[in-house]
Amino acid sequence: MHALTSPSDALEAATERVVALDRPDLSTIALSGTDVLRYLHAVCTQHTLDLAPGDATQALLLSPKGKIEFAFRLAVLDQGALLDTEAEAAPGLAERLARFVFRYDVGVGRPVQGGATLLGPGTDAALAAAGLPVPVAGRAGVVGPDLVVQRTPVGVDLVGPAAVAAAAGLERAGVERAPAGLWELVRVEHGLPRAGRELTDDVLAEEAGLLGSHVHLDKGCYPGQETVARVHNLGQVQRRLAGLRFEPSADRGLDSRRSGGAGAALPAPRTDLVTDDGRRAGQLRSVVDHPRLGPIGLAYVRRVVEDGRLVRAGDRVATVVDLPFS
Repeated sequence: MHALTSPSDALEAATERVVALDRPDLSTIALSGTDVLRYLHAVCTQHTLDLAPGDATQALLLSPKGKIEFAFRLAVLDQGALLDTEAEAAPGLAERLARFVFRYDVGVGRPVQGGATLLGPGTDAALAAAGLPVPVAGRAGVVGPDLVVQRTPVGVDLVGPAAVAAAAGLERAGVERAPAGLWELVRVEHGLPRAGRELTDDVLAEEAGLLGSHVHLDKGCYPGQETVARVHNLGQVQRRLAGLRFEPSADRGLDSRRSGGAGAALPAPRTDLVTDDGRRAGQLRSVVDHPRLGPIGLAYVRRVVEDGRLVRAGDRVATVVDLPFS
């Protein structure tokens, strides 16, 4: 097994072949019982009543005011379902789900931390060679209650208690291991929101760009549904998730950038954004120094701040761009 220690080398490898990285930021929650899909249909943003074993989808739990409380993926098993979400959010999600199951035959398991991600054009071949299912859109590769293979916008995730062992088996078969820090670079590059950063309890699903992937707009009542419908029908969101491409030098753009050249530290998440005329433009949520793209970030920007506009985050200047970066 060859381990890649450089994020730059790992990114390059992921464009040419296949790499595996551990995902300690993921956790899974097993749901059991005869009413799992009926219960999820009542509380989440997705239509789950007609799902069958092997089906996969994504969903949100919202506050009564329509703000995002939890985001998760769902794979239907023969007896129940396996949910996966951010590890830091998993205990709260499990507690929230367990709080309202008294009317349903549903058991909520404890979160189990750990997962893995495969990136690169050789991912499907590596899965097939290891005897693992190759998932297609809308379907999960269910190996059993302890392992599910999920297709993502950037690769494939292995989730469940057996995920880390399955990834180790792939690595023993020759798949290169990438450093854990690679995921944050890939996530920001592709504009994928993360719990605690872009997905917080002050954000609407439409602001985060999750209506198409996490919300069924024609299903019936669930907590927060009225806000989702009103915002979607009237188009009243005032901000959107966008990318920021930070200037690498100090001699272009706003006068204020003279104090923030290439050597200036990147601004911290939650730094407020302002336009060149001093108006409020939004808020930075994530930032990385990408080996290929340079300093980039994810931010919520006001709808009136169009792509191509220059904004300032502390001492750094950035251009607002559409997502994903590539």
